Amino acid sequence: MDKFKIKNFILILLTLVNVFLLFIVITNVIEERKAQASRMEALENVLAEKGFTLNPDIELPDSVPPLLSLKRDMKTEKHNLSSLIGSCSVSDLGGNIFFYSGLDGEGRFRGTGEFEIILNPGVISKRRDPVGASKTALKKLGLECGELEPLVTTDGNDTTVVLSCSWDGTDIYDARVTFNFTYDNLLLISGTRPLDAKFSVQSSDNYPDSVTILMNFLKSAADTGFIFSEINDLKIEYYMYSAVSGSCTLKPVWCITTNSGPYYIDAETGKAENIESVS
Repeated sequence: MDKFKIKNFILILLTLVNVFLLFIVITNVIEERKAQASRMEALENVLAEKGFTLNPDIELPDSVPPLLSLKRDMKTEKHNLSSLIGSCSVSDLGGNIFFYSGLDGEGRFRGTGEFEIILNPGVISKRRDPVGASKTALKKLGLECGELEPLVTTDGNDTTVVLSCSWDGTDIYDARVTFNFTYDNLLLISGTRPLDAKFSVQSSDNYPDSVTILMNFLKSAADTGFIFSEINDLKIEYYMYSAVSGSCTLKPVWCITTNSGPYYIDAETGKAENIESVS
C-alpha cells in the first residue's frame, strides 16, 4: 500500500513539474510576442514619422535559415542526370568539368554549379504546360523549385521557361535554371544549381530579428542615399557563393522590396549587402 502511495505521489509530482514547465514556456512565448509587437509598433511609428509606409500584409519571418556549406557529389550528380538522359558515361574535361553522354542526351557540369544539358526530341514534351514540364525536369535533376514566379517567353515555335531553385523551402537568389522548348520538345536545360550535399551547418539562432533588420535598413538607406517611400515586402533568400573546386556556401540575406527596387541586408551582420541583379 505504501509503495502504491509513493508511486502516485511521484506521478503527481512529475505532472506538476510538467505543468510548471509548460507554464514557463507559454509565458516566455507570450512575452516574446508582446516584445515583438511593441518593437513592431515602434518601427511603424518611426516609419510614419519619416513619411514611409509599410505594407500591412507583410508577414515577418519568425526565424532565419542557417548558413550552409554544400559540396558536389559525383555519384548523386550522375544518378540525377541519368533520370533524364538514361544510363550515361562520364568524361573528365579538366578544371572540375565533367561531360556525360547517354542515349537521350548529353550534359556538361562544372564544379561551380553551372551546367548545360542537351536532350533528344521526345524525352520531355511541354504539351500545353511548359512550366509543369520544366518543373518535372527540375525534379528529375534532384533540384527543389523555388517560389519565385516562373518567367515564360514565347517566340514563334520557341518557348523559354526560367525557374528558381530553393533549399529546404528558402529561395536561392542566384540559382536559376532555363528550359528551352522548340515546338513541343524540351531540347536545352542550362543554368546554375545548388550543389548536392550539406557538409556544414552554421546556426542562425543569434542573428538579428526582422524588426532589427528593418531598423538597420532605414539607417543604411539614409547613409547610402537610397530613396524610397514604401516597403512592400520582406523575405529571406539564400545567396550562393561558389568555388571551382566543387563547393558552395548558401548565405541567408534579407530582401526588402521597396517602390524603388530591392535592398539586401546580410542576415548575420545586419549590414547592407551588395548583390547584383540576376537577369
